[in-house]
Amino acid sequence: MNNRKYFVIVGSKQFFYDNLPSSFSEEKITKVFSEIIRESDEYKTRGEPFNCKADNLIVVNDNYNAITEQAHDRIGAIIEELTEDDSSIYIHNPPITLKNHLDTLKSNPHVSIKVIPQEYEFNRDVQSFKRNIAEIKSAIIGQSNAINEVSKSMWYLTKLKRKKPYVIMLYGNSSLGKTELVREIAEHFYKGSFFEKHLSMFKNNTYADYFFGEKPNRRSLGFDLLERESNLIFFDELDKCPEAFYSAFYTLFDNTIFKDTSYEVNISETLIILTSNYKDEKDMIDNLGLPLYYRIDKFIHFSEFSTDVILQITLKEINDKQEEYKGYLTQEDIYRKVSAKINSKGENARTIKQKVQQTIEELLFSEISE
Repeated sequence: MNNRKYFVIVGSKQFFYDNLPSSFSEEKITKVFSEIIRESDEYKTRGEPFNCKADNLIVVNDNYNAITEQAHDRIGAIIEELTEDDSSIYIHNPPITLKNHLDTLKSNPHVSIKVIPQEYEFNRDVQSFKRNIAEIKSAIIGQSNAINEVSKSMWYLTKLKRKKPYVIMLYGNSSLGKTELVREIAEHFYKGSFFEKHLSMFKNNTYADYFFGEKPNRRSLGFDLLERESNLIFFDELDKCPEAFYSAFYTLFDNTIFKDTSYEVNISETLIILTSNYKDEKDMIDNLGLPLYYRIDKFIHFSEFSTDVILQITLKEINDKQEEYKGYLTQEDIYRKVSAKINSKGENARTIKQKVQQTIEELLFSEISE
């Protein structure tokens, strides 16, 4: 008779391990799914019956690639074949096939199924909100309008509980502070944690399996979202993502549940931040198309740096590197030489950083080249 106890733990790996029993009984056999699959296969190869079933079975999400794609259709039955009738089974982020199997067991009064979902933290403390925004403003130079718009969105999310994902597009030329702003939001509202994907890496249709989860024993977007540690989701460089993958974002932006072929993920109350190098909203509409454009809640433009901002960033970069050159150069030495290289317009954080670094190297090298 099936008297198994299933514990379905949904969340990050750390959350999964934190919810395992602190110590398993020494009298009972505890196995990891990938290990017991390997042992079972060895017995089959030798033509021997496998009798070393698990009393406690741990099924970590990385273990799903321990079986073939075909075997995923009967993964629930495989787990039962490898465990005792009264075993305890700890399952991490089950794929849809395994979830469906567990659903069929709910009508069995002898089977126990407990679902333990991770709760993602978001700083809703009204008292600390102004301080957090002030600290973000001091960290991101030259984008006061963008930060003001982000502040409105963060206040909205602080005061209200919105179930559907809230989607923000940060756009403008590169190295103006978009990614830095995401990191500051994570630091002040999400305990420094966020889910991050660089979409420029997904350059062709060979990555379709990742976005749509077509192979159950491979990583996919659904797999990674289940494993996230935060409800802040960051997709960098949407403008570099092939159009063939846009339909995955339609589903992601529009629903509280994201599904690919292999996984189902609760994405309610998430903040999704996108970045791109589009010039304006017309540029976005032309390239993304209206279906994706209309699924984005807010568009925030990052302005080119003014002459005053370029000066502030130059001085900050020189000051930030002080520990490197202390005892050899002064800030005045560096500024005097680098100021001739810095343009009054058209600079960004990356070009300024490169020119400051180049200047420090030149000044140091001049000691031996004279």
